[in-house]
Amino acid sequence: MASPIPSAERPSLLWPSLAVLAVVGFFGLPGLGGERVDLWFQGFFWDGKAWLIPHEAPWGRWLAYDGPKAVIILFAVATLLLAIKATVTGAASRVLWFNLACLAAVSVLCTQLRAWSQMATPLDLKLYGGVWEHLLLFQAKPSGYPSHAFPAGHASGGFALICLYWSWPKARRAVGLCFGLGLGLWMGLYQIARGEHFLSHTLATAALAWLVCVGLVRWIRPQPDGPQA
Repeated sequence: MASPIPSAERPSLLWPSLAVLAVVGFFGLPGLGGERVDLWFQGFFWDGKAWLIPHEAPWGRWLAYDGPKAVIILFAVATLLLAIKATVTGAASRVLWFNLACLAAVSVLCTQLRAWSQMATPLDLKLYGGVWEHLLLFQAKPSGYPSHAFPAGHASGGFALICLYWSWPKARRAVGLCFGLGLGLWMGLYQIARGEHFLSHTLATAALAWLVCVGLVRWIRPQPDGPQA
């Protein structure tokens, strides 16, 4: 009889679901204080005239935009090639396909959600030199209001790598988790510091990445320390 699936491979959907609801509710509903938190945090990167990181600064794009994105793409391509090879040769490939599924699902979900969430970037707002009023997720928007900010798309690739927590051996899972969270926060803070996102946009991406990865763990069950499928 096959040994039971390790409990670490059956994480609960409750906590990531609550995290998504908490971020969406706190920052999306007026009167709860989320707007004040967003504007307070944004104040660390806006001096009233310019952003902490100039929008097109080449050093910033290399360190926190193009550079990390290239690393994630290379990781995805290498993982895909290894997954195909493992599948063809009959070797264990479930962990590799799990990593690819997480990268694709988190990135696509965050990008597609922005198309209908109707949330503007700080750059779009009058508060920071733009033309639109600052409106929350559940407030009515006028025609033509920007819809390209919530959740954050750029940071999604970094946060998707929290999948390494479940795909690496247990002894190294904390390292994988810290790597995914660290890269996602690095990419997200860069976008905040140049006026492309609020803190809430990045937190929503992190919570969604957590939920998606947990869902895929329960479905695919990579089981690096357990019985092979």
